[in-house]
Amino acid sequence: MGREFKMQRRLLFVVAVLVAALAVFTGGASASGPAAPGKDVIHLNCDGIGAVTVSVPRSDNNNGAGQLVGMKGHGIPVAFTFTITDVTKNTVLDSESSAVGHGHAHRHQPTTHCSGVLFSGLASDFFGGGQLPPGVDPGDTIEVSISGQVIVKL
Repeated sequence: MGREFKMQRRLLFVVAVLVAALAVFTGGASASGPAAPGKDVIHLNCDGIGAVTVSVPRSDNNNGAGQLVGMKGHGIPVAFTFTITDVTKNTVLDSESSAVGHGHAHRHQPTTHCSGVLFSGLASDFFGGGQLPPGVDPGDTIEVSISGQVIVKL
């Protein structure tokens, strides 16, 4: 695996941590509008709740909680997996998982499963014109998805 791809994976892992932290959920969120300065708006789908919009800090120096857009509430990530897939070739390029306290934290609190697509586009865009992983062509569609468990606090 090339150095650029490894750096891209690490960056995506950090983004995935931030997005997982955002999985805050209750019934439908109101229209999100533009993200506040220093934040990203992410759209997720949560079991038993449906589509939600959450705001996550862009910095990797945040407290790990994501804010529900348009209503009160936040979510605390417990465990998540992010996956990078070459959809054109139906090939998983990378998948990484993380769990708070190695899976032992918050085990007595109920969680909600949420997932979403963080990126879907051309490999040439995703990898920023850098070296592509073996077997990936510039015109292939790349999808970055996240799936995780979150403690909801309303």
